[in-house]
Amino acid sequence: MEPLEYCQRWVEVPSDERGYRKACVTALAEATGLSPRTINDWGPNFERRPSQVLHVLRMADMLNQIRKIVLPPDYPQK
Repeated sequence: MEPLEYCQRWVEVPSDERGYRKACVTALAEATGLSPRTINDWGPNFERRPSQVLHVLRMADMLNQIRKIVLPPDYPQK
């Protein structure tokens, strides 16, 4: 899954609002275990991301979907 697609699904800040990119970088950092600084180095549209990130983000997406379906809303997320 491409980084921008992951952000569209899981970042709650609308993409046209201020702070969206920062929220996106934070979400990608949490999903991949990489530092926000590393993710910022991928470019404005994350076009220089490593190929293995696609697999990691797809797995994170699946886990997020499972959490959304299975876990009660008041379940601690972290």
